[in-house]
Amino acid sequence: MDEAPHAAGDESHVTTETPWLLFGPSQLPYRILLLAKMIDRATAQHVRATANLSLAEWRVLTHVDMIGQCRATEVASAAFVDRAEVSRAISSLAERGLVHRVPNPQSRKSSLISLTLAGKSVHATVRGERGQFFEQWLTDLDPQQRAAIDAGLRKMMQRIVETVPAKADSSDRDPV
Repeated sequence: MDEAPHAAGDESHVTTETPWLLFGPSQLPYRILLLAKMIDRATAQHVRATANLSLAEWRVLTHVDMIGQCRATEVASAAFVDRAEVSRAISSLAERGLVHRVPNPQSRKSSLISLTLAGKSVHATVRGERGQFFEQWLTDLDPQQRAAIDAGLRKMMQRIVETVPAKADSSDRDPV
């Protein structure tokens, strides 16, 4: 059995390992969620310090860079996040001159978003640094271990897609 955490409220014994030990290896989804939250926290701190961006704004920049010119709903769908949060991030990025919006010729209800030259520059700078962080975080894993983790996570993702209803309420989604 896993090591039990100390009593709630006893922060004198809380370490970085404590959250990991709250649930054992049989709770792998919890551990993946915990790791994702740790990555989110580190990313949020980095993009705020480097480019004065929120995590939501950074994710929008990244998705628009990867997708190319797109609608806000495409970003929300690709990132599994709430459309309203994406819209707020797009508005903020547009005010700062990092994204450009043009009317969507196929729908008067939406705009097409693309990165401006300034947005591409900010994204390239931050992404290069993020890549260095990611490589540092993975340094203890050999190529076979990385491939095995990637394959396992992909299988979990596919199972989730197969078993979770596709039309989940958007309020259940995490913010960008």
